[in-house]
Amino acid sequence: MRFPGFTEKWEEIKLVDITEKINSGKTPLGGESVYLSEGIVFIRSQNVNNEKLELENPVYISEEVNATMKNSVVKPNDILLNITGASLGRSCVVPDDFALGNVNQHVCIIRLKENYNPRFLQPIFSSAKGQSIFESLQTGSGREGLNFDSIKKIILKMPVAGEQLKIASFLSLLNKRIETQNKIIEELQTLMQILTKEIFSRKLRFKKADENVFPEWDKTKMGDVFEFKVTNSYSREKLNYSEGIIKNIHYGDIHTQYRTLFNVEKEHTPYINLEVNTNSINKESYCQVGDLILADASEDLKDVGKSIEIVNLKDQKTLSGLHTILARPLKNIFAIGFCGYLFRSEKVRQQIQKEAHGSKVLSIAPVRLSKLTLPIPTLIEQTLIVDFLFSIDEKIEIEKVLLKKYHVQKQYLLQNLFI
Repeated sequence: MRFPGFTEKWEEIKLVDITEKINSGKTPLGGESVYLSEGIVFIRSQNVNNEKLELENPVYISEEVNATMKNSVVKPNDILLNITGASLGRSCVVPDDFALGNVNQHVCIIRLKENYNPRFLQPIFSSAKGQSIFESLQTGSGREGLNFDSIKKIILKMPVAGEQLKIASFLSLLNKRIETQNKIIEELQTLMQILTKEIFSRKLRFKKADENVFPEWDKTKMGDVFEFKVTNSYSREKLNYSEGIIKNIHYGDIHTQYRTLFNVEKEHTPYINLEVNTNSINKESYCQVGDLILADASEDLKDVGKSIEIVNLKDQKTLSGLHTILARPLKNIFAIGFCGYLFRSEKVRQQIQKEAHGSKVLSIAPVRLSKLTLPIPTLIEQTLIVDFLFSIDEKIEIEKVLLKKYHVQKQYLLQNLFI
């Protein structure tokens, strides 16, 4: 793939031949004890992330310390590359408006010569091709690092300066669109959090069709309006995504991927392997629309008891699996979808966290969940709440799909623009 107007052959060249500098810094004498709250920005590997220099919570060093590290001073348009640890291969271009900084030994500075564009080269590093190169160059007993000699010997194909600029400008525009899309999603998620809090603290109230407010919400214990059903303990090894009859909801997926309102047609849910004998499973253990499924364990307090509500199964047999609690509401108490949002609300989450127990791994059990106090509005008001919050959830999902498309477009371009 080429931009119109460019026909020149791309030149094969070693990275060392187009750079003025390839080196990293060091940890200042005294380590973290010399870090300051202001001064010269000190860049570490965690600051090189998502193809940009992230300085939301930076650390600083003094001018005196910086003066002892003159060979690793960072300038605008430098490429920064993480060369050790789990973040190896992450890179970014230092912004034009960057003032002054330095780096530690885990971040390599790559400063290009004139006529070579860092915003053309850095996307190559981020591409699948670039990551493959870094993977092949790793050194050390655990193959966990890159050295300068291997970086210098990286062979690249470089177009003329004009084509570099064209490609770099195009990718920059796409990156800005991705960044804007991320902000749209973040703002919608923040709005969702605020509105959920306002609704369940009853600062924001819905009105009846006659403009009168709904009655005050009842309060009841969870154990009085839910029944707890038996779940299974099938590990990931007994699940697959290609074939089966029964789907299985794993607690890990509740933590990482499922939406608040679980629709089996929209969620990537594994099947139980066909060779697993499920004949002994009671009919009551199969999920039903309206069921609440909670993850009963987490290493993080904020995620213990995280939950989803089943809103659509489309006749798909589905079970609640390993480290989950299956809570079935009594009939005619909750509108479909309401419990999904109720159990994500701040007041209910705080109660769950209070009831959780454990040291390294926190857990919650049905007997403790039964103690939770639940606010329950009328069914009509519940339905209005669900419709309102679901409309925002849907908007967030639409924007996420769009973001995914932008990332797919970018990966396609990265694979096909660099000949």
